[in-house]
Amino acid sequence: MRSRKIPSDRRFTATHSWLALAPGQNLSDYPLRAGVTDAAVDEVDVVSLELPAVRSTIEAGAPCALVWSSNRTPITVYAPISGLVTLTNADVLANPALVADDPFHRGWLFAVLPLPTSSAYGLLTPAQYAGELCEAM
Repeated sequence: MRSRKIPSDRRFTATHSWLALAPGQNLSDYPLRAGVTDAAVDEVDVVSLELPAVRSTIEAGAPCALVWSSNRTPITVYAPISGLVTLTNADVLANPALVADDPFHRGWLFAVLPLPTSSAYGLLTPAQYAGELCEAM
């Protein structure tokens, strides 16, 4: 198991998805990058991805992507927020290992423009997410 690095500029879900959200930023200001945490892909050899289509709408808490491991086991990615997918990360599609190697930076999965009705309710702060991880151990 790797040591956990929990960036302070992210909000998290209990299902190990993250959303990049700077302090004071409104959710609907512009598209936000999303991905999976290192806890989701710990000790996994990521070999392929299925990402949501650009211009598709995703719903908070619903499955929106798959991360496939070398043993053909899928890791389901749940949308951290409802919104419109505006971009997928071409780098991770070309090199899926980035998702496990650098999940919070180069390994982001997609960008989502939150719906006007979206809220951060239910998203965990870094401290809350760290607490969830400790409880799970």
